[in-house]
Amino acid sequence: MTTRHPYRRTLRRAAPAAVLAIVLALATGCGESPAGHEERLNKAAGVAAFKITCTKDLWERTKPGRYMTDSHEDAKPRKVDGPAGERGLVEITLTGAQLVDYLKTLDEDINGGPYSDPSVEQLSRRMYDAIAPVVDRIEKGKPPTEVPQAIVDDAAGLTGPTPSKNAAKS
Repeated sequence: MTTRHPYRRTLRRAAPAAVLAIVLALATGCGESPAGHEERLNKAAGVAAFKITCTKDLWERTKPGRYMTDSHEDAKPRKVDGPAGERGLVEITLTGAQLVDYLKTLDEDINGGPYSDPSVEQLSRRMYDAIAPVVDRIEKGKPPTEVPQAIVDDAAGLTGPTPSKNAAKS
C-alpha cells in the first residue's frame, strides 16, 4: 500500500508561485551597472595601490565587508595631515583586488543587489562617482608616476581668503 504525503498537492501548487516570486525579486531588485563598469573592474585589478581620501564615516558606511570578514581588514583609514585632516578626512590605500571588491560593493548598493544596503545608496553613488574617473584614466601597461587617488571632498577646491571679523561688522 502506498501512502501519499499529505502536503504533496500543496507543494506542487506553491512551487510555481515561489519561482515567480524569486524571479520578480531578482528582476526588480537589481539595476544596471554604470557604463564601463566591467572595464573599470579590469583596470582596477591591475593596480598595485589606489588611495581614497574621504571622511572616516563615509568609508566606514560604504566599505566592503560591512556584514562579514573580508580582504579589507588591513585597509585602515589614516588621518590626513593639515587642514584636510582638521576637517575629518582620512586616507585609505587599497590594493587592486581590494579596489575591485569595493567597486562591486558600491555598485551593488547603488543598484539594489541581494546584499545591498539601501540606506547608503547615495553615499555609495558619491563614492563610486569619485573613484570611477580616476580608474578610467589608468592606462594599461603604463605605470603611473604616482599612486592613483580619488578625493571625495567637495570642499577641497573651496580654499580662499577667510573673511575677516571686521568685514562682517561693516
